[in-house]
Amino acid sequence: MISKSIKEKLNEELNKTCKELKIPGMALTVYQDGNSIYDNYYGYRNMEEELPVTKNTIFGLASITKSLTCLMVMKLEEEGKLNSTDKVIEWLPNLKWPREDYAKQLEIKHLMSHTSGLPGLPSIHNARIRSIMNDPDGEFLFGKWQPDEQAIIQTVDELIEQISNMDFELLGPPGKVFNYSNEGFGMLQKIIELASGIPFIKYVEEKLFFPLDVQDSFFLTESIANKENVTELYAYKEKQSGVFHSPAWWDVGDIYTNGSWKTSAEDLMKFVELLRLNGDFYGKKIISENMIKKMTSSAFSLPNGGDYGYGIEINSIGEHTRFGHGGSVKGVSSNFQVIGEKGISASILINMADVPAEKILVSVLNTILEIPAADLFNKSQMLSNKSLDLSIFSGLYKSGEGNKALVSIQNNLLYLNRNELATCFYPISESDFIAETGERIYFSRNGDNVTSVLIGKRVLEKVG
Repeated sequence: MISKSIKEKLNEELNKTCKELKIPGMALTVYQDGNSIYDNYYGYRNMEEELPVTKNTIFGLASITKSLTCLMVMKLEEEGKLNSTDKVIEWLPNLKWPREDYAKQLEIKHLMSHTSGLPGLPSIHNARIRSIMNDPDGEFLFGKWQPDEQAIIQTVDELIEQISNMDFELLGPPGKVFNYSNEGFGMLQKIIELASGIPFIKYVEEKLFFPLDVQDSFFLTESIANKENVTELYAYKEKQSGVFHSPAWWDVGDIYTNGSWKTSAEDLMKFVELLRLNGDFYGKKIISENMIKKMTSSAFSLPNGGDYGYGIEINSIGEHTRFGHGGSVKGVSSNFQVIGEKGISASILINMADVPAEKILVSVLNTILEIPAADLFNKSQMLSNKSLDLSIFSGLYKSGEGNKALVSIQNNLLYLNRNELATCFYPISESDFIAETGERIYFSRNGDNVTSVLIGKRVLEKVG
């Protein structure tokens, strides 16, 4: 349990944060050793009718879905129906890869750890575009995206066909370069369905939702259409000057494995507890400890900080390790965290995109565990700008997913310009730069030839 003074401090800080960020509604839950030690259900699931958020309010989870997807792959491995080291081409013989030698090396684990070598691609957007085009707020929230009518896809088979026919260069051989890939997770759906012999949603229901006794977990927007306790969706106005109601959900055709899970805080915490308990769920053995350990162990260390397992992000908190995952899409900011050494599991669900859900949740955990905020920016670690020719980094960086950033040099300082916001980054090595917020970016280079930059978990290639 936590003290009354810590609870009061958390309530005060969260209420202040929610007001500053104009958050419409939030469900934040923290368990320790299986017991709820703190929760905060802030604001409304429906602002107009002032309907409050509760533990049973259904939110979108976005990319937390990736953790569920990888758990299903691990379950299939436990059942002997596949192995994470299986070659992808054995399961998807119609998949054509830009390089045949790399195709022969590509394994299922590379899709789960975002190390397939795929660059940013537009295919998942091409599956989502129907929803966006039917949304009156779509262009404002997503930007102008006008694919050729023939590029719009619906199914996983069409996704695989589109990738096979696309002209692009891989970022590197499998296992060597990290780049967050929704397309890679889309392909996992087909593998899961082939290995299980049933549709993805049915397999999840049989192997996860039913054993966990979850009542409010869905993948289809139509499945929540008549549910009462579903949040409305909200979005920031231009330059976050305010918030407006934007009710349309965005689907990704019939592709569910990268971000379609919708559930309540109560149901999500059952999933998070399952991971904390290494596959046990209060007397039920859902999946073996070995499979959970495999999923939540590091598969790749990112050059700009942190590690990634199979659908799992791994970081530190004080002297402890935390793992979890986040998600963000229209009407969704989400995150969950597990600190196994302390028996902690926690989650946060917010009904608006572009809110720093992980930062808010980790701050709560720091307060509960009385861990001082880490000093992420230390000027003594900086390289002298005089020892580095910053001009080689200057230029425009883009990905086929639509992300772009401009690097400029002003007064011998490097600035990264994103969405009309410029952030100054300082060198801590010849390729690694850090901002005062602690955010790090990493440039790939051959001598003075800079080829790309890793921002967050996405690689943007230099185009000019």
